[in-house]
Amino acid sequence: MKKSYLSKRLLAFLMAMCLAVSLAACGDRNTPAEEESSSEVSSSDTELVNPLPEESSSEAETEPQPVKPDTELLEKINNAYNINNDVVGWLTVPNTTIDEAVMQYTDNEYYLRRDINKTDGVKEGCYFADYACTFGDRTKLSENTIIYGHNLGKMEMGYEDDPNGIKFAQLHKFADIEFAKANPNFYFSTPEDNMTFEVFCVMYTDHWLEYIYPQMDDAEYTDLLKELKDRSIYDYDVDVTTDDKIMTLSTCTYKFGAYGTEHYAWSRFVVVGRLLRPGEEAPETATLTANADAKPPQFPR
Repeated sequence: MKKSYLSKRLLAFLMAMCLAVSLAACGDRNTPAEEESSSEVSSSDTELVNPLPEESSSEAETEPQPVKPDTELLEKINNAYNINNDVVGWLTVPNTTIDEAVMQYTDNEYYLRRDINKTDGVKEGCYFADYACTFGDRTKLSENTIIYGHNLGKMEMGYEDDPNGIKFAQLHKFADIEFAKANPNFYFSTPEDNMTFEVFCVMYTDHWLEYIYPQMDDAEYTDLLKELKDRSIYDYDVDVTTDDKIMTLSTCTYKFGAYGTEHYAWSRFVVVGRLLRPGEEAPETATLTANADAKPPQFPR
């Protein structure tokens, strides 16, 4: 009788222990409502603490992003390069005949009277970049990319600028304020990048202005940008800083003297554009006014 009682007590104790262990194990699990609440807290915490996708997108917008040229433009560049591997890109100025390959050689005078086939004695020459400029996509482009071209003018009581002439004579269309307003941008493309430049300076200048240096320190660049603004015949509503890259299109002018005169030799007509910043859209028209006190060229006496 005593043995049976002890057996029953032992069995009851073991059953109680099993029930306690079972309840303890169930206590580690959430009810459906508790699981949903836990999930909401976890999701909320993740959104607040780790907003990496948004930050990453924002950072991408501030980094220069190359834009691949379309198939037609890329084919033009490649065809030109196959003719002459001195080709470094393709320049297009809307509503002008400027839509051609740009050369570069170690001597800036090489393409003065040569065409893309390197044929010598060609009066109008080529568009050519300064020998010190660097090319590739926009991250490799020089701080200031300088492109030269001829303005042959026309004979009417002496030479004068002809906006309807060949090569960079067409740049003189920008001397017409209505044309300048309607044409705020020009384009330069390499096989790696199709770049848009917003015009911020149209000027008559002289050799005393050192505007043909591809790289400058901040002080030199600041001084140049101020001079470009002061000498521009228009006041453009375009912000330009030393963090920006610019492109300078330079040619001759007969405004201050005929061919062969000292003033002709020392004067230039220049159009300068700023590379569009990341996320910036190209304007359809330019916001500008005539600059009544534009700084004139200075000639030696």
